[in-house]
Amino acid sequence: MDNQFPEAEFFAPKVEAAWSALQHQYAGRISESEIDHLFACFVMGLTTPDYAEQEPTLHFELCRALVASKLPSERLETALHSVPEPTQPWVESARGIIEGKGVQMGNVLRQSAHNIEKTTGVDANSKPTERLGNNEEMYND
Repeated sequence: MDNQFPEAEFFAPKVEAAWSALQHQYAGRISESEIDHLFACFVMGLTTPDYAEQEPTLHFELCRALVASKLPSERLETALHSVPEPTQPWVESARGIIEGKGVQMGNVLRQSAHNIEKTTGVDANSKPTERLGNNEEMYND
């Protein structure tokens, strides 16, 4: 993971699972650039509950670091900055659904942090790295 964003480790298990699921579900059915973009949409959704209120540049750079964990540099910028022409009619609606699934997972992580706060005193509104330090097993699948 990117050393500039140690909080990326907090999201890493979900990012890995999403990448695997997208590959399994869509490889051979839609283009590589569509899968890459769907992955970027998921990552944006996943990080939104913790970073929507932060500086937008910080949120975007964290997303870049997470997407970069799976995509080579030549595909990274395309996945983050362009929406590929859909090869199937359902792909366009899948973007919103997949980003929404990311938001749901991000909210579950956040709720887990609130539950941890009740039992350990770790502030659920703290940065993910602060929550991860004492409770990393909680975020692994």
